[in-house]
Amino acid sequence: MNKKKTNRIVAIFNIIFIIAFYVLFFSSDYLETGIMSGGNGHKSIYNSFIIDTLMNNVQIISILMFSGIGIINIICSIQNKKNKKICFWQLVFAICCIWTGLKILISFTAIDEYIVEWINRIIFSIIPIILALINIVLIKKHKVKVIQVISYIAVIILSILSLFEIISTYWQIIAVVMQLIYIHFQDKDIEESKSRKIINIILYYILQFILAVGFLLMVLFSLLITKVNTDKWENELTKLYNNIPAMQGIKNSELYIPVERNYKYGFISENGEEKIPCEYDKVSLFNEIEIDNTKYYFALAKKDSQYYILSKNNDILSIASNLEEILQTAYDFLEDEQINIMNKNGDYRVGYLQCFEFLSMLMNVPKNQNINEQTLQANGETKKISLTERNSKYYYNTANFSMLIEPIYDGSDEEEENFNDYNGNGYYYDEDEDTFHISSYKTKYKVSILKPNEETKTSIVYLPGIDTDDSTLETYTNGFIAFENEDNTRVGWYDLNGNQTTISNKYGVMDIKDNKIILMDLMDEDEIYDENTKYEPNFLIVDLTGKILLQTTALDVYDNSYLVKINNKKMVLMDSNLNIISNEYDKIITNMSIDVSSNYCSYY
Repeated sequence: MNKKKTNRIVAIFNIIFIIAFYVLFFSSDYLETGIMSGGNGHKSIYNSFIIDTLMNNVQIISILMFSGIGIINIICSIQNKKNKKICFWQLVFAICCIWTGLKILISFTAIDEYIVEWINRIIFSIIPIILALINIVLIKKHKVKVIQVISYIAVIILSILSLFEIISTYWQIIAVVMQLIYIHFQDKDIEESKSRKIINIILYYILQFILAVGFLLMVLFSLLITKVNTDKWENELTKLYNNIPAMQGIKNSELYIPVERNYKYGFISENGEEKIPCEYDKVSLFNEIEIDNTKYYFALAKKDSQYYILSKNNDILSIASNLEEILQTAYDFLEDEQINIMNKNGDYRVGYLQCFEFLSMLMNVPKNQNINEQTLQANGETKKISLTERNSKYYYNTANFSMLIEPIYDGSDEEEENFNDYNGNGYYYDEDEDTFHISSYKTKYKVSILKPNEETKTSIVYLPGIDTDDSTLETYTNGFIAFENEDNTRVGWYDLNGNQTTISNKYGVMDIKDNKIILMDLMDEDEIYDENTKYEPNFLIVDLTGKILLQTTALDVYDNSYLVKINNKKMVLMDSNLNIISNEYDKIITNMSIDVSSNYCSYY
């Protein structure tokens, strides 16, 4: 049996290890956010060896720490086998540590989380209850101590609460507390053999000191460096922010859109006028920032290896070397994560802007400034009309016609299916199958149209825009109501006079506005998902007579303009009359959801 002093040393080191673990656990968000370290071998923005070692290898380090401490406690429990109470709680602590390490290791595998959860319940709830009941029975044969009974009852209560997830499992803390209690009642006059003393010195005084204390010091030192450098970072930003108000054009709130020509970036206005020529190697969007209750507008830019703050008058403010080093380190980290992923096959280069936009947001972190992107937003919010509901029937009345909508139920429990249909355009994305389908709405509606001095016209259709929960119906921008015919072969709309128009369901109706119908050719699913074929959608804009006004492979629609790829693969802005209002560019990056494919289409 180990001496009382030896067992106490083990318990103290266990406490230090627990403190280190919870310091890391509760400070992990601060560490990850504050030092901008994302693992994968990248440096933190502070270039600290200690921080980089900890954060880039925290999972491996944690596995080694938990496993090492667990093994040491198992050896200690074996040496205390004559003192069943201390032996038991050292084993409990060891099992907690080893299982925690295993859970981290399991997180790298494909093992179902449900299985891990039940293993967790068995180890920390069911087994402790069984062992506690056995010990309660066994202590009747010996002189009973109140502390023993209390401890085992406490174990049963905590295990039951943990089993039903009423409390989290903190068995490491409980085990150490119980170790200290039973060590307190341990006899002092126990002699240790020479060989056992050597084992104790190596295991408990040296190895566990290195593991527990070293882990704690690494975590605390990382937090200290992070705090010191965050203050330094904040001071650098304060100096920068103090110089921003003096820049020319810094208060200009007009929307500027990033454009790219020959791998150089500039900006145009919403009306297509070039405001800043394409002369920068990298840029972000323009962002709104509030300093001393005044709003300013800046972009982050890079030219010839120098970082700048850019105003809308093309006035530049150089970023100091210390802050520039932080931005460059963060950019190096993002390069693989963002640029290479978003720039595969060299088809598009929005990854560069995505990175720089992130860097501009990074300048918000220590100062807690409000920084908001300025982007050209897609064609407004979905328009809704209100329906009158009576006895599960819905009514919509206008000056030109009245509409009666009656659901037709087939008695199944799946009459309405939740899916992501794009504003009634006749197709939807199935998340489970990771594929697009022609829509097959579960609930049919009998729609009756009554016009003054005319007979009632009735048809059976699907209404993708209807919401029976709040009695509303989504419409296209101009108020037309989308529908799909009963056999799913045609899609169409009711116009403002209640007349029906249908087209083949090979087209998705993206919107109807400005007396124009915006269509997307819904290609065969095999074509879309053929990995050997580059999918390029086909868009049409036609007038209400069906005349084709525009055909393109890339299109995005805004309130007063269109983003279009013309025949020479260049991008332009067009006004509502489809007249070109901008120069030709390789890219026009209106917002960050655009250009998720090489086609500049926000619908995919």
